[in-house]
Amino acid sequence: MTRKREGEVASRSTVRDVAAMAGVSASTVSRVLGGVYPVSASTRGRVMRAVSALDYVADARARAIAGMGTPTLAFRLDDITGPSFALMAHGVEREASRLGHLCLVCGTEGDVGRELDFIETMRAQRAATVILVGGGTDTPEYRERTGRIADALAAAGSRLVLCGRPPLAPDVPVTLIEYDNESGARALCVHVLAQGHRRILFLGGEPGHTTAQGRERVRRHSLRPRGGSPARTAPRGPVADSASC
Repeated sequence: MTRKREGEVASRSTVRDVAAMAGVSASTVSRVLGGVYPVSASTRGRVMRAVSALDYVADARARAIAGMGTPTLAFRLDDITGPSFALMAHGVEREASRLGHLCLVCGTEGDVGRELDFIETMRAQRAATVILVGGGTDTPEYRERTGRIADALAAAGSRLVLCGRPPLAPDVPVTLIEYDNESGARALCVHVLAQGHRRILFLGGEPGHTTAQGRERVRRHSLRPRGGSPARTAPRGPVADSASC
């Protein structure tokens, strides 16, 4: 390693510098830092003292390629400012931290292109898990696209997790976490109707959005036995933003 002269920035230490100072081979340094091979306590101690003395930082990209980097958990949501999404992100980040994983959160605002770019980046970086949160429209195009994503991630050693999204075929390598949309909507409708209200405005999502469909179906069914009016459904967007009841 080149020594730092006054007024000059020192060059970055390398694994060979660490090996030379510790009196071991570069491969031994890699084994110590990777933590996946047995190394004697004395050798580990010498290597770690050299790492500290040289202020050595391993290349995270190289470690990821070698399968020795910090596992990354990627969490994609529509709107990072949404209260429910923020709570999910908080829980995921806390659990990732407990496990010693790195958590990356990305808000795509419903943009499919941005979502696909994010997933591809996480696949290239060998993220351990990619979590997609938020409902969607259950179409053949959705199933085909998401199935390809799941297969590509699995081939790279990663895992796709769908939270609140339409399920895929049983043979697709994906973990599914479902929302209980109907029970939640039913409890809310029962409470509102018990207060004497008979008209409920539903501020829903885009037409065909699976999360909104279950909630709207329960609202209509809850109103019929009591003689209530279904009122109207406002889609997400300017109408929903200005609607009131």
